[in-house]
Amino acid sequence: HELGWYEEALPLEERALVITEAVLGPDHPSTTIRLGNLARTLGELGRYEEALPLKRRALVITEAVLGPDHPSTAIRLGNLARTLSDLGRYEEALPLDQRALVITEAVLGPDHPSTAIRLGNLARTLSDLGRYEEALPLDQRALVITEAALGPDHPDTATSLGNLARTLSDLGRYEEALPLEERALVITEATLGPDHPDTALRLGNLARLQGAIADDEEAS
Repeated sequence: HELGWYEEALPLEERALVITEAVLGPDHPSTTIRLGNLARTLGELGRYEEALPLKRRALVITEAVLGPDHPSTAIRLGNLARTLSDLGRYEEALPLDQRALVITEAVLGPDHPSTAIRLGNLARTLSDLGRYEEALPLDQRALVITEAALGPDHPDTATSLGNLARTLSDLGRYEEALPLEERALVITEATLGPDHPDTALRLGNLARLQGAIADDEEAS
């Protein structure tokens, strides 16, 4: 999966789920991990409709076994919200992202890397709804937390940089977004390699931003 070989990962995830469910039962926390991993791989393959019921089931099990305010419940909420967003169901995703952030911040603290992830996810959903001004401070805070907790050259820092750059771009602030997107590419390529899917994503984002700047200059 980390190499981007999703088609090869899929049958392994499917088999892992079958084994775990058979040995530990359908309502075991480890089963929810397998459900989530399989759903993630299906999502990477664009098979969101198939991923959705797996993520719903993982949330139901986790909340029943670990409670509504457990960090793992927050993860399941965030994962389900992401798939709903992938399906264009942003209004349904928003309260899940909001609840995931509240749980994570309350349990793990305001400066935890997981809190940064929840902030970034909520900001993304707000942006999907066109609420860019509300998303911006969340993306900014997520970057500060991630960089402080994990360092300036961590892949998660690159993700936060890219998220902030995208929101700035959505607001038409292309010149502010450009150095963030460039830095995100440098970090991703250095840590994950030139042929990783995330590197391709960064290259595409940077190219689009450069195109938007060129168009903006031409228009002016």
